[in-house]
Amino acid sequence: IRSFSKVARIALLCAFTCLSMRESVFARTNIDITSVVPGVTIPNQAELEAAVQDKADLNGPIVADSLAMGNITGYPIGKATIGTFPHFQVGVAMGAGMTNMRYFDDSRPESDNGSLPGITPNPVLHFGVGLGGGLDIIGKYFSLAKSVVDPGLSTDIAKLSDYKLLSLGAKIRYNIVKKKKLLPFIFNFDGVTVSLGGDFMYGDIKVTGEYEADFNDITVDYGGGPVPVPVGFDGDYQARVLWSIFSLTAQAVAYFDVFYLFSFYTGFGLTGNYGYFKMEFDGDGLLSSDDPGYIGFRPDGQVGTLLFESTNKYQPYYAIPTYLIGLEINLWVLKVTGETMVNLYNRKDVNATVGVRVQF
Repeated sequence: IRSFSKVARIALLCAFTCLSMRESVFARTNIDITSVVPGVTIPNQAELEAAVQDKADLNGPIVADSLAMGNITGYPIGKATIGTFPHFQVGVAMGAGMTNMRYFDDSRPESDNGSLPGITPNPVLHFGVGLGGGLDIIGKYFSLAKSVVDPGLSTDIAKLSDYKLLSLGAKIRYNIVKKKKLLPFIFNFDGVTVSLGGDFMYGDIKVTGEYEADFNDITVDYGGGPVPVPVGFDGDYQARVLWSIFSLTAQAVAYFDVFYLFSFYTGFGLTGNYGYFKMEFDGDGLLSSDDPGYIGFRPDGQVGTLLFESTNKYQPYYAIPTYLIGLEINLWVLKVTGETMVNLYNRKDVNATVGVRVQF
């Protein structure tokens, strides 16, 4: 018994550790200067690199978790079963995974610690068919690329050069507990349905542009010893955001009907995630100064070139326990549904989905 108790405690500890695991797969920020004069240095270069890296390390996991929460949206269905074949349903849904929502609460440290909210939208077309015997299957799909739709997004400092988005998934459901009439027409138990599904989300967004920045403490040695001079940077950059995530989700959900017009449902789920969120930023350009002393030494004002490279890759939580609650309005064959899930591990990451569908 003692051995079993010890094994059980170790197993629970391992399970809790897996729930809390979320790591940086790869993270690096480098700033390199090639000078045209001797002795060009950034006195606080290490601190500047660390500040950029800390910002990425703070927000990277937040975005990765929002991807995981957004990936499992797209199935807003308020009925325990679609029915037997050939009964089917089809609709559209807009879901979003949202993390670090305490950013919007001025009384919380997240509002001013440099972190940002993570919001991942996930619009999909979803469809399903009843298989009989309490079984049905539901699928979802969304795909978009710049070759299909070019929104022409461009500002003074950024231009969308390319993007590809893909979201797909499917789940099989089984109505394990059948419906029961409690108060006819007023309130009825519609059953309990268990499900197992897989979801995949992929995105690749590339942005290019021009970037300007000022440095007030670059030190230049141009004959009279090291002197701090104001230096401006003018260059080009390429940025890329890339993600790929697969989620496997098991759920158990109970359904209730109120006056037939409303369907209320609630339940629990557990999601396992495998994937990553990656950020890349590369910039290069000229460093120049309009300092009078330096202009006297070098009329073109050129100090050198600067190369900025930052590559960061993050993983979401490997496992996320969730609580689900939803409400559906039944207008004959037309159904309007809203639902939300909360990450029970930290109770602050959520997702939300709204959808419209027809069921026959």
